[in-house]
Amino acid sequence: MFARLSNRLKKDFTLMTILLIPISVAINLIGGRINSLLKLPLHLDSIGTVLSSILGGPFVGVATALVGKMVSTITSPGYFAFILVSIGLAITVGIFSRKGMFTSIGTTIIGMLVSSIIVAIIGSFVRITFYGGITGDGSSLIIATLIANGKAMVKSVFGIVFISNLIDKSLAILLSLIVTYNMPERFLIKYPCGDIYVKDKRARRTKAES
Repeated sequence: MFARLSNRLKKDFTLMTILLIPISVAINLIGGRINSLLKLPLHLDSIGTVLSSILGGPFVGVATALVGKMVSTITSPGYFAFILVSIGLAITVGIFSRKGMFTSIGTTIIGMLVSSIIVAIIGSFVRITFYGGITGDGSSLIIATLIANGKAMVKSVFGIVFISNLIDKSLAILLSLIVTYNMPERFLIKYPCGDIYVKDKRARRTKAES
């Protein structure tokens, strides 16, 4: 088992994926900064993690999440517990990508929904356990209003977190897929999951020409 894991890591962490990680981290930081300034009920800080997970698989996605969270902790150390959310997202999206789930509209929608549910479960646990349900982001005002009006904390947190993440993570997946499908094939094929999308692009092109 260890040998298989070691072999998998060697295949996943190529020069292309290693170069992709800092780019993805930068995308996360820019998105998070925009969200912080606008106080949106979203996050926008996981687009890079999703992109690296789609192209490189779950291990590369997790590496991006870890590096990104360590960097963001410098300015926002209080939010480090959300690393669990980032890891859960990276693993889910990476596995779905490796299985080719993002090559059709139907399975992509399923992937978005499942990813959002998993992230919402982990995110709700982190919010309630470490922050009492309120973190100061755009969603917190809505959650606080619901709780103040007598709604149960768990239901309030999970409901808002799920809706927020459904929009946020679906957007991240959609943007990442747009980038992936517009990459030149000579570059795309060099990523661990790239061959999946190259084959799909060629199949779509062949179907369109026939």
